[in-house]
Amino acid sequence: MLRLLVAACLAAFSGLSADIASGADVQIGAVTRLQGEAFWRAGADLAQLSVGAPVFSNQRVGTGEGSRLELTFDDGTKLTLGENAVMSLDSFVYDPTQGTGKMALAVKGAFRFVSGQVSKQPDAQVAVATPVATVGIRGTEFWGGPIDDQALGVFLIDGAVTVTNAAGEQTLDTPGQGTNIANPGDAPGPVTIWPQDKVDRAIATVTFQ
Repeated sequence: MLRLLVAACLAAFSGLSADIASGADVQIGAVTRLQGEAFWRAGADLAQLSVGAPVFSNQRVGTGEGSRLELTFDDGTKLTLGENAVMSLDSFVYDPTQGTGKMALAVKGAFRFVSGQVSKQPDAQVAVATPVATVGIRGTEFWGGPIDDQALGVFLIDGAVTVTNAAGEQTLDTPGQGTNIANPGDAPGPVTIWPQDKVDRAIATVTFQ
């Protein structure tokens, strides 16, 4: 089972950000919940994840069919991945004494993001890149992922986000708002209040059973 999971997710990695530069491993969080199977990859190393496993600055993680994975970072940020999702952590800096914070993730698949202390720093730079757009974060909880045959949907639960790509930008600043990108290369669509059935379907993709 793990071999099939690894093969599928390694293929998915090719669409995300470039390889992270080598360097000393720095623990920046841990696995706090897990349903089903998930794995991590750092360089040539590959292994299954379990609850309590550390998360390092140069890791990539992926989930299997029907799986859910919650990562909690040192600043309290929580990222939940749905099934068959892949996450690459490009940078994480949290220094409250200097008022600086930076987090850059690349995610393919459904996810839920709850920001922690990093996004509250005066000079914070927090963003999640997807294959079709980047979501800029300002003290926020939101869902993102493919939905209703759209390449990407973004739904705001709290706070504010900007959804940006080369074709355009939309800002979500009222809870309940969402935007869709129909196809890669398309601009983010109009901001609308998502109907409850769509919200329920979105959240279900990252809900633990």
